[in-house]
Amino acid sequence: MCGRSLPLLLGACACALALSSRTLPRPAPAARAATGAPASLPLPDTLVVRTRDAAQAQALAARAAAQGYAVREMLPAPMPGFAVRVRRGEGLARAFADFAGAAGVTAIEPSYPLYRAAEHPSDPLFARQSYLGVEKAPQAWDIEKGSPSVLVAVIDTGIDATHPDLRGRVWSNPREVPNNGVDDDADGCVDDARGCAFVSAASSPCAPRSGGDVADDAGHGTFVASIIAADGNGAGMIGVARNVTLLPVKVLDCEGGGDSLQLAEGIIYAVERGAKVLNVSLGGAVDAPIVREAVRIAHDEFGALIVAASGNTGTDGVSYPARYPGVLAVGAAQAADPSRRADFSTTGPEVGVVAVGERVLGAVPRTKCDAFLPCIDDQPYGVADGTSFAAPQVAGLAALVLSRHPALRPDALAGVIERTATPLPAGDRPEWAGHGRIDMLAAVTADPLFRLGVAGVTKN
Repeated sequence: MCGRSLPLLLGACACALALSSRTLPRPAPAARAATGAPASLPLPDTLVVRTRDAAQAQALAARAAAQGYAVREMLPAPMPGFAVRVRRGEGLARAFADFAGAAGVTAIEPSYPLYRAAEHPSDPLFARQSYLGVEKAPQAWDIEKGSPSVLVAVIDTGIDATHPDLRGRVWSNPREVPNNGVDDDADGCVDDARGCAFVSAASSPCAPRSGGDVADDAGHGTFVASIIAADGNGAGMIGVARNVTLLPVKVLDCEGGGDSLQLAEGIIYAVERGAKVLNVSLGGAVDAPIVREAVRIAHDEFGALIVAASGNTGTDGVSYPARYPGVLAVGAAQAADPSRRADFSTTGPEVGVVAVGERVLGAVPRTKCDAFLPCIDDQPYGVADGTSFAAPQVAGLAALVLSRHPALRPDALAGVIERTATPLPAGDRPEWAGHGRIDMLAAVTADPLFRLGVAGVTKN
């Protein structure tokens, strides 16, 4: 990631958000740095202008178009505004100057690029979900397996809804007629019969994906989704909350690229559809104001809990959006010794809990076998490491608790998970594990109104 000294709005360095996963390397057009971002990141080419209301946004966008700007898209409430491409041959500073001070403008910022994290091999022969035993999932399932009424958004690369373990788990929009090119339910997303995509720009070799085109063309989102809610039909694997409903929200393209505007739009779409748990297995060093505002709206106005990966740098400094207040940041424990930190897990005081993040089993779209991960015994499943795959275990647990206590607000829901976690030794990093490793049985049996006064050993 870029250093700790970050640019304010406009600068020579645009730090990248990154998929918080570690998977097998695959060919890339350029060498990648240790974080997975290209060694030299391109400057953002999009400026996001937010306004007080939609009417002001329309007027300013029309003026921008008259001045030669390409209006990328209009942004509806609750964050009205628009996004424009920087004019050819001009930089962000000129574009910023053109809109700064205009009547009704409340914020201006670049749309920062997102990138996948560095990829590393994992054992393709490890086909057991032993970590779920460590976290007491089987005992928890005797009490709660999840409710279909609990909607969990997967903010990622999409979901392969045809995968054998996910066919019955993906959300269906009864108000939308699929593939008719019409926004039947007038929610701002055309044909969102199974979710919405916000990858509006093409980037070689990826095509733009928008509207209801949420099929996973990378593999990461399907892997994450299966950890949350694979249905345990006997054909493959079992998810933490096998009966909940998954909402695909595609904000990353076929190579894991995207930008902060797409992430913010995806978060707002998810909570407006009714998602109360959002899994965000991506992150980075940039505090993007539009993402921070989307997180605030999701938490304060919609009562949703965002569960986000802490990052894979192996250093101190939790990534965004996991670093934001109200987000449950998740680190990774080792598989061999679940009381110790996985060496890649990013640490910091924002970490709430950890889950085992090594040798995690997940579903892989059959078309992505070997391209994303080597598939086990020619079946559409793989094994990988990363805080990307610790986070959905916690999101799944949040869905289990919410299935038992549907009225819980996000802070109370996070509090149940944190206070029932198993405290862990500090080891080499005092703040690596937050309150400790999740205990699913303790969480689903906890009294949500009970308050424990003392945090876990590691948090202290």
